[in-house]
Amino acid sequence: MTTDPNSILPASASKTLHAMTDAALQVGALLRTAAADRTTLQVESKTAGDFVSDADRAAESLIADLLGDVLPGCGWLGEETGSRPGSKGGLRWIVDPLDGTTNFLRGLPHWAVSIALCEGDEILSAVIHDPAKAETFVAETGMGAYLNGAPMRVSRGIPLESALFATGVPAGGRITHLPDCLGDLERLMPRTAGIRRWGAAALDLAYVAAGRLDGYWERNLGAWDIAAGILLVREAGGTVEPLWPGRGLLDSGSFVAANADLGPELTALIGTRQ
Repeated sequence: MTTDPNSILPASASKTLHAMTDAALQVGALLRTAAADRTTLQVESKTAGDFVSDADRAAESLIADLLGDVLPGCGWLGEETGSRPGSKGGLRWIVDPLDGTTNFLRGLPHWAVSIALCEGDEILSAVIHDPAKAETFVAETGMGAYLNGAPMRVSRGIPLESALFATGVPAGGRITHLPDCLGDLERLMPRTAGIRRWGAAALDLAYVAAGRLDGYWERNLGAWDIAAGILLVREAGGTVEPLWPGRGLLDSGSFVAANADLGPELTALIGTRQ
């Protein structure tokens, strides 16, 4: 049974954000059912260590169906179905139907549905829904960020030695930037309170927005991994900056997200930027 979006959205939420949230909640219910019987799922490897299941595909198909009439002619970029152009200017949906598939398949309750509405590279609206924990993070440009209807803000006044960060450690078939990541860890671990590797980029960004993490950086992610989370962090008072100069965030998937105080300090400790 899904939650009524009205109970977890701010009064300022637009009709579009209502529709996005309703879609995320319905997909979350579908995925909870699939998670309860995950041993029956068909699973394939896209590359070594990068999995896709029929639950991912069913979730993306349902999102496309539910959002199809919300903004007719809107373009699309989905992790499992790729991109298709739209006829409504530069508007497009950017969707990760199941961020944290490996966690999901192993029974680890840390995965999410991520939906963003963008105009070109500008992110207008965002929803990240965590079905396992019944948490829904939303934001719209200029309207702030919310968790289950309550305003949320990034952390403040945290010195580097007390800061908790997150990152992704490359594995499997995607280890191009492994040496860079290991160098980052070597510099940061002795100077911070710790670094987490949760395995769900959308939730890492949502946790920065909620003040649970003080910063998060990663390289070479897909636009679907980060689009919604970028808006959450910025609307919660944080910063998200490209890691590679001259390349946009959605294009490169390489960034540093943090509260406004720690952003420059964290960025200065991150290594190779190309």
